[in-house]
Amino acid sequence: MGEIGELFWQVFLAFAFLVAFLGVVYFFVRRRNPFASSKNIRVIERCYLDRNSSIVLVRLIDSYYVLLITPGGGTVLKELSESEIGHLEEAEKFSSIFFKKLGKNEKKDGS
Repeated sequence: MGEIGELFWQVFLAFAFLVAFLGVVYFFVRRRNPFASSKNIRVIERCYLDRNSSIVLVRLIDSYYVLLITPGGGTVLKELSESEIGHLEEAEKFSSIFFKKLGKNEKKDGS
């Protein structure tokens, strides 16, 4: 019985070290992710053409670009002018659409 108990504790300890190691890796990846959200770059809309390529509308500081993203890289298709930009980011929030469909008033952020 002593060998089985010792083997159990070795397996348990190895599993605990593995979980701790994965937790540390997860923490550092989340902290140092270079693709984390930025206040200067924002993806406004994405439309998939097929599983490997998509057209993306991106805001970069105060300019808007239409990009073609493929496995081989990205290509700027067009920079949008002020008249074309219009109300791109004034889209209705999901919560307001959801509550309209339910027939209820939208919940306010403060309540």
